[in-house]
Amino acid sequence: MPLSTLICLAFASGLAAALAGRAELRVSPRPPVLSRSFFAWLSFALFVLVPVSVYFYAFYGDWFLLYTVDIRRIPSALAMVGFGVEVLIGVAGFALAGLLIRGQRDGLAGGLLALSVLTAMAAVPAAGDRLSSVGSFAQYKGGFGLVPYGSGSLMTGTLAMGTILALGLAILLGRLFVGSRRG
Repeated sequence: MPLSTLICLAFASGLAAALAGRAELRVSPRPPVLSRSFFAWLSFALFVLVPVSVYFYAFYGDWFLLYTVDIRRIPSALAMVGFGVEVLIGVAGFALAGLLIRGQRDGLAGGLLALSVLTAMAAVPAAGDRLSSVGSFAQYKGGFGLVPYGSGSLMTGTLAMGTILALGLAILLGRLFVGSRRG
């Protein structure tokens, strides 16, 4: 998964977590980012979402960044800040949905969720030429030594990480939905 897709999914997961925990958010006087639902989402982000992003960055960094920047030129501290920004984008999604839910605008939050998921999916065909070839930044810019996406270990890694991300999110949302209903 490229960075653009994971950023959109971070925002979408924040929105979805707030919607799943809306029963708690409606009755709690605390700000949405101090709720139990938020801390459950934050655990998901720190233990599932960011590690998936780190996997792609560490093993397929140039592909992950769509060959826009040579990964060897990015200081590791800047990469860590980037992963923090990814979490902050998810926090913004949760906070926004929490405010919309408290204002009885669940439909708008759901619409934003659908839009962010569609945007995450649209990133793949929009960058299809870059995503279809796997190699280093120099290989991509020079047009040599690239392998097709489906012929290497990247496809297996994408399937594995996508499954982990989907299962983690499904468990989180199920737990928030059931847990917020019980009180």
